Amino acid sequence: MMRIGMNTLLWTENFRTEEHQGLLWKLKNWDFDGVELVADAIPAAEASSIASMLREVGLQCTTIAALDANVADPASKNPMLRRAAADTLKLAIRNTKELGAELLCGPLFQGLGRFTGRGPEPEEWNYAVETIREAGEYAQDLGIRLALEPLNRFEMYMVNTLREGMRFCREVGLPNVGLLADTHHGNIEESDVETSWQEAAEFIYHVHISENHRGVPGSGHAVPPALFRLLQEIDYDGWLTIEAFSQTVPGLIPRLHIWRAYSEHTDDAARLGIDYIRRHLKAGGTD
Repeated sequence: MMRIGMNTLLWTENFRTEEHQGLLWKLKNWDFDGVELVADAIPAAEASSIASMLREVGLQCTTIAALDANVADPASKNPMLRRAAADTLKLAIRNTKELGAELLCGPLFQGLGRFTGRGPEPEEWNYAVETIREAGEYAQDLGIRLALEPLNRFEMYMVNTLREGMRFCREVGLPNVGLLADTHHGNIEESDVETSWQEAAEFIYHVHISENHRGVPGSGHAVPPALFRLLQEIDYDGWLTIEAFSQTVPGLIPRLHIWRAYSEHTDDAARLGIDYIRRHLKAGGTD
C-alpha cells in the first residue's frame, strides 16, 4: 500500500527536535504517513530523540542525502573525495537506521556542483559504482535500502534518466540498491515518462512527487492525474513523498534557483499537495 510522505526541506535544512515538533504534528493532522529528513545533517545524538518524537506523533520516515562535490564525490578521480563520499553515506545510513527508517534516497551517483562539459567518463562511472557498492553493502547489513535519484542535466551529468539509472544499479549488483523516480526530473529528461517508469518498475524503490516549478503538486504539468494510474498499474507500493521548495530556506535558493514563490503560503505544497495525491489515488488516476 502506497504511503504519502513530506520532505521537510520545504521548511528547513536542519531538522531539530525542539524546533520542529510542531511541524510534525501539523503534518500528522494533514494526514501524512511520514516525513523525509536530511540524514547527513542530523547530529548522531539528535537522531534518537527525533525517532522518539516520530513515534510519539505517529509518523514514519524516510531519509535523503546529497553530496557537495567539493567535499565528497563518489565519482571523483581524487581518492580522498571518494573516501569522504563513502564515509558520509555511511553516516547517513547509520542515522537512517537510528531514526527507525528503512530507506535512504538521493542523487548519490556523484557530488553535486561539479561539471566537466561532457558526459561521464568510464573511469568516473566505475568509481561511482564502486563507491555506491561499498555504501550499499554497509546499508544491507543494517537492513537499509538505497534509492538513487537521477537528476536533470542542469544539476548532474552522471545519471539523468531512469534507463541510465537501471544500468548503474545492475552494475552495483545489490538487491537493496534501486532508484528514486522523481516527477520533476523525469519531466525534463525522459522522452516518455510513462514508458520510462514502466521499464524501470522493478528498480523503483521510492517516488518523489515534485512539480515542474517545485511548487504545489497538481498546479503544474509534471504530476498529472495519469501518474497515479500508472503507479497502480506497475504495482508500486512504496512511498509517494512530496518534494517542494520555498524561499524560506535561504541555503537552497542559489542551489535550486528558487527565485520566486509559487503559492501564497509555504505550507500549501504540503496541505494542498496531499489532498491532490489522495484524491487521484482514490480515483485511480482519472480527472
